[in-house]
Amino acid sequence: MYYSKDELNEMGIKFGRNVQIHRSVLFFGNNIQIGSDVRIDCYSVITSNEPIVLGNNIHIGAGVHIFGTGGVEINSFCNLSSRCSIFTTSDDYSEGYLTNPTIPDAFKKVSIAPVKLEKQVIVGCGSVIMPGVTLGMGAAVGALSFVNTDIPEFTIVAGTPTRKIGKRNQNRLLEMEEKFNLQKKNQLD
Repeated sequence: MYYSKDELNEMGIKFGRNVQIHRSVLFFGNNIQIGSDVRIDCYSVITSNEPIVLGNNIHIGAGVHIFGTGGVEINSFCNLSSRCSIFTTSDDYSEGYLTNPTIPDAFKKVSIAPVKLEKQVIVGCGSVIMPGVTLGMGAAVGALSFVNTDIPEFTIVAGTPTRKIGKRNQNRLLEMEEKFNLQKKNQLD
């Protein structure tokens, strides 16, 4: 059901301990680093020539697509719900340029920018994250949202375009993370 350590090594993926990646997940590119205690569910696609770095204790739901040509950093304790998409490139089709990967670069206008998810970010089902976006620590994105601007720390947003709908409990979240890390450290000792 999951890729073995040997299979991940053969694909050139660097990874920590307790990594569960469903066999239907497709990887393209050889610059992918995965931390420990990470689960990537079925039918996801991760592609990039630039680094894609996943921290620890991350869950990537079924059918998530990470197109990381511009580089993607997903820090520890993040969750991408099913069918989310992260894009680090976007074609400009409004100025008369051609689009799609079969067209030489001279005929296209493509913007490329990295995407970063700080620690404790959650992204709801079906949401789309566009190039150059940073989701601040503890930010939360509601289902079916279109995110094309940075989201401040511990802010809850939703919609298209996104709008602020609340704040996460920063103190409680950080306290829970600290307790979790302490418990985990004690189990490893």
